[in-house]
Amino acid sequence: MTNMAAIRSIVLMSLFVWRSQAVFNRPYEIKLQNNEYTDVLVAIHEDVSEDYRIVDRLKEILTEASRDLYVATKNRAFFKEVRILIPRTWTKKPEYLPSGTETFERANVRVDLPNPLYEDNPYVQQKGGCGEEGDYMHLTPKYVVDKEYGETYWGPNGKTFLHEWGHLRFGLYDEYGFDDGASGESYPHFYRASVGGVEPTRCSAKVAGHNKHMVTGADCQLIPATGVYEPECRFYPDFSGNRATGSYMFMHFLDDVTGFCHSDPSGDPLSFHNREAPNKHNVMCQGQSAWDVMNKHQDFADGANPPREVDSTVPNFVLLQESDSTSIVLVLDVSGSMSGKPIDRLHQVATRFIRSTVSFGTSVGVVTFSSSASIEHRVVSVTSQAVRDELIDALPTRATGGTCIGCGLRKGIEALEAVGQPGGGVILLLTDGKETTAPFIRDVIPELQSKEVIVATIAFSADADALLQSLALQTGGLSFFSDIDDSATLDDAFTTTFETTAGGKGVKLVSEDKTIGGRESYVNDVFIDNSVGENTTFSVSWLDGSRPRVKVETPLGHVITEGSPMYDVKSGTITIEIPGIASPGKWTYNITNNGPSDQDITTIVTSNPISDNEPIKVTAQVSTVSLTYSSSQPTALKIFASVRKGYLPVIGAVVMVNIQKPPNGQIEEITLLDNGAGADLSKNDGIYSRYFFNFSADGRYGVSARVDNSQGKAEYIVINRGRRNGAPPLNPDTDGGNVQREPLEQFQRMTTGGVFEVQGVPSGGVNSDMLPPSRVDDLAVVEVSYADATVTLSWTALGDDFDQGGPAHYVEIRYGRHFYQLADDFHGSASVNHSQVLQGSLTSPPEPGFVQTIVIHVPDRGDNVTYVFAVRMCDEADNCGHPSNIVTANLEYIPEPVYGNYTMLLVIVGSVLGVVILAAILALIFCKCRRSKQAKSAQQPSVYDNSGYNPNV
Repeated sequence: MTNMAAIRSIVLMSLFVWRSQAVFNRPYEIKLQNNEYTDVLVAIHEDVSEDYRIVDRLKEILTEASRDLYVATKNRAFFKEVRILIPRTWTKKPEYLPSGTETFERANVRVDLPNPLYEDNPYVQQKGGCGEEGDYMHLTPKYVVDKEYGETYWGPNGKTFLHEWGHLRFGLYDEYGFDDGASGESYPHFYRASVGGVEPTRCSAKVAGHNKHMVTGADCQLIPATGVYEPECRFYPDFSGNRATGSYMFMHFLDDVTGFCHSDPSGDPLSFHNREAPNKHNVMCQGQSAWDVMNKHQDFADGANPPREVDSTVPNFVLLQESDSTSIVLVLDVSGSMSGKPIDRLHQVATRFIRSTVSFGTSVGVVTFSSSASIEHRVVSVTSQAVRDELIDALPTRATGGTCIGCGLRKGIEALEAVGQPGGGVILLLTDGKETTAPFIRDVIPELQSKEVIVATIAFSADADALLQSLALQTGGLSFFSDIDDSATLDDAFTTTFETTAGGKGVKLVSEDKTIGGRESYVNDVFIDNSVGENTTFSVSWLDGSRPRVKVETPLGHVITEGSPMYDVKSGTITIEIPGIASPGKWTYNITNNGPSDQDITTIVTSNPISDNEPIKVTAQVSTVSLTYSSSQPTALKIFASVRKGYLPVIGAVVMVNIQKPPNGQIEEITLLDNGAGADLSKNDGIYSRYFFNFSADGRYGVSARVDNSQGKAEYIVINRGRRNGAPPLNPDTDGGNVQREPLEQFQRMTTGGVFEVQGVPSGGVNSDMLPPSRVDDLAVVEVSYADATVTLSWTALGDDFDQGGPAHYVEIRYGRHFYQLADDFHGSASVNHSQVLQGSLTSPPEPGFVQTIVIHVPDRGDNVTYVFAVRMCDEADNCGHPSNIVTANLEYIPEPVYGNYTMLLVIVGSVLGVVILAAILALIFCKCRRSKQAKSAQQPSVYDNSGYNPNV
């Protein structure tokens, strides 16, 4: 196997851990008991061509990974059972069991078509912080099937899988430096050690190797402005005689790497954690070793799963196949508390769901419950408008009696069993109250779990039963909250359930509730972009008063109103369906209240993607569905929204989130950011994040998100690799010049973010003065000047309260000469005073999200003079965030580098021809190495750099 390819691959593999087509579904729950991982779900996407080698190779890869995991965790864990989900599009086989709650969207490991940004590189989507599990691992069919290709560029399959498992299961990050040209995220390849000298960013520090210019192969030269090597310098490990045993998060492909870095002084010194390396893991985990983080995970915390000798680590593989269609049963509350407006609202939204959202081929049934339950309409396949009308006629219009939620759930199971195995079926449960009659929810959950029925729940009032979120959580469903007056949110809950369980294709452009005064009109615009336009529908609903008048004006100036063949009125809803492909551009809708009194109006605009065109989609999620507030350690929730055009991240969009709060349903609006600061893990990754902490009272909080390009700054990131299929992957450090940002036209999107519940909120709500600014995690040395004895630092400014509010009150910078002294005793280290600040201010931080830069005069310079710095931001109540990542600055005199003529020529040639030469050379090396078949190279990744230079020769 070639060696440099694997060095590139360690960068490629997790460089883009955040880029994916994210559907924020709840991942399949992996279990670890008695050292055995079970319920690990691997799924193959239906767009992957049928190839049974994929299944066989997955078994091989997981078998290798299980063995490596057992060794790496010191006999504490291995894969006992792995479920492989075969897509419904593949040929049926008798050995395939029917799937239940297993779906592709919930899979822990996904085999899918390549991400166009980086093709066959394995990666894990991570949006949470240190120690927080990733969403899923993505492998491509080529990576899985072509073993020689995969191991040539990423190292042994099992070890590569285990590297990604560190991201996925334990929330670890990479322990090497990288430069991401797409997002701008960067972690240095080298750093100045506080004890002197330039060191490569690595873990452990025992990994042996040498440093070379990645283009010329020449020795690296120091740059005066940074004190470290030139940007093109890279560390190349020694493949013979390299004894380091850690770490899997650095260079897992090295033969002797068999474990994760640890911080135990009495442990293996060859995998001892290098706290000083400025890699992403140290920055995000505040210097903790991988084992430190893993030992806090539920798998190993408090001594769980102690070492155990086992006879075999070979997993058992269970092959499952998706069913051809999805069955959904609406289980609807018709108890007395639902009478009046609630049942009318339910009927209206459920009617629209069946008429406009449910696609042909989906099977739907209707169950109602009060003191008992009944099947109002059996589960049938929606094959015609007549079937839709029958289902709509079965929807409830009256309500009376008690509340037996368990009765409704069991009747829902019965409806599913009437048409086959219930496994994989979906119950959409809606209720507005607490259960009063047995059987109760807790009585039915074991039955739902054993029969593998997914339950999505909608709390249709703040008083809905407290177990709804738990019911959804335990059965793999989503949970939602909608106030009785919030028709748009209720519609979003129905729609999102269909999209995540039955693969709905509709894109919601507008979802809004408005109160229109008597005899008044409401006018708004919606932009239909080029990625959507099929089956575009305007839906306007009302409950009280006379029928409103609706007009829709197309971008070409045509007006659609009552009397048009596109205009339909039924069940308190006006529906305007646009035939064919709706013209892109601005559509204007005008709604007039014909009555004398205020009228509540709900407007929904949806459109389907145009064939062979990836639409812009948004999904939203909260970090937890239940939390307990603590004033001693201020509690906050993270809210995420992913904006994607296929796999490509959309950046620069305006992302607003509405939080409906108890006790009176008041709405708070916050803006999510994609700047890599505060709650946001990585900037420009298309995942927008923000903390939320303004809890008003105990109870349920509903979340909805809207995204648009109202400021005209939205773009999507693409990489033009400019190479033919089959050529080896390029080095991401040289791909920066190929990064393109394509502007997007005006667009709008809406979605729901689900529900969360808070307990322990102080009377009167949260006092934000108790909340400190977030931790700075992107502190960087911009420049060092020996002549002026100055160091220029920069970081992203944060808010007064976590990542929100106005600017922080002041910034505290501390420094020293030794890394460990500053890391272990921030408060005891020297503080930068105002007289040392030559540019910038300690007491006037900029607005949150802006870069703050400060130039500091240091007291000394000369041979072996290196300083370390850390910062923290504080509010006016002296609440301060945690100390930032630590950076080093060297104040030695470093002469300007001198390049020889030959070296300079190579640099110029490399710069001019860049990726073209690189791809050609790599392709040549790749072909040559495939022919060589040498025994040693078959076991080791390549050490060829981008010019073809081989440091082993």
